[in-house]
Amino acid sequence: MSNVKVVDVIIRKTAEKTKLTGEGNLSVSISSPSVIEIQGSAQDVVRYVRQGKDLLIYMKDGSVIRCNNYFVEDPETHNQSELVFNDNQELTHISFADAGEASGAAVTELTAQATPISSIEPFLTQESILSDAPWGWIAGAALGGGAIGALLAHGGDGETKTKIIDNTKEVESATPTFMLTDLAGDKQGVLSANAITDDNTPTFSGTGQPGATIQIKDSSGNTLASAMVSKDGTWTVKLPTQTDGEHTWSVVQIDGSKTTSAGSITVTVDTAVASVTLATTAGDNVINASEQSAGFTLSGASKNLAQGTELTVTLNGKSYTAEVGANGVWSVKVPAADAQALGDGTWTVNVSGKDAAAIP
Repeated sequence: MSNVKVVDVIIRKTAEKTKLTGEGNLSVSISSPSVIEIQGSAQDVVRYVRQGKDLLIYMKDGSVIRCNNYFVEDPETHNQSELVFNDNQELTHISFADAGEASGAAVTELTAQATPISSIEPFLTQESILSDAPWGWIAGAALGGGAIGALLAHGGDGETKTKIIDNTKEVESATPTFMLTDLAGDKQGVLSANAITDDNTPTFSGTGQPGATIQIKDSSGNTLASAMVSKDGTWTVKLPTQTDGEHTWSVVQIDGSKTTSAGSITVTVDTAVASVTLATTAGDNVINASEQSAGFTLSGASKNLAQGTELTVTLNGKSYTAEVGANGVWSVKVPAADAQALGDGTWTVNVSGKDAAAIP
């Protein structure tokens, strides 16, 4: 199809025809069951969706044709609207066996059945005569653009009066959502804002408009990863390897010509491996009677642990708290009473703590 779309709306009961033209998204208002004849090929359609009583036609050029009240039935004739494509070579009738019933704004993916036809007359009542009505409606509908059209009214004296109307209607899209998940290391789970993670390829997931594209961008606006929203409205994508440090990532949804922000999140990636060591105790790892009587000090060093990080030192069932100093060293005093409770033999000292990413 060309960028300019042409859609004829022929009311089935009266054969009155309304012609709509426009670029980008089109919103077609249906007041009575009609034949919706799109000038173009059915091959230009990506998918069909029912939302409530409306039919949404997603085109390969990224635009959407929304047929409002397409699935409303005439209570007298029981007619519904019919969709036809006219590519100037043949007519193709599109039907939906699985249209079913939709409540509220529920979205249903449709399966289209294409059937070649020779004429649209079988869709019209016998009393109607297929011809242009004594008026024509030419309107453009560009997404969010305030496009205008002209309603031409012909008086009996041949004078043409033009009334400017606004036919713009934005095609609704599901609002995107997201969450960020750490799937690496010992501590995994959903990350909150300003969290620290050791996963340098965290995973984004969320919901959005089926068929829309989700993009993850860095603080400079560069696209790091993208995914398509699946039919059930969910999506997931894993970031490529990120450097250590603070990152702000934003999530946007692109549906046709409409871009919607889902927000952003700032986290710090920290993949440095932390460690602690225990220095030789009392110079020779032997506690003599004098040292046992007065108490002694346990000390050591650490790597990739921030100053102030708490360490737990355990000896003979007793736990002591130490803090990492500016140069990475730590120490803790074992009081005389605890030292004197140690009998002769070999004792094991355990030192543990958590790094900035809360990893033991």
